[in-house]
Amino acid sequence: MIKLTSRQQEVLDLIKRAIATTGFPPTRAEIAEQLGFRS
Repeated sequence: MIKLTSRQQEVLDLIKRAIATTGFPPTRAEIAEQLGFRS
């Protein structure tokens, strides 16, 4: 399996949590907002 960087793992964990909670993945804008990306 490919090793992810800590930031990639953070994004993946966010996506997994959103799918588990809502049944849908977050949008790119939601990911950016929650992880502090500017764009």
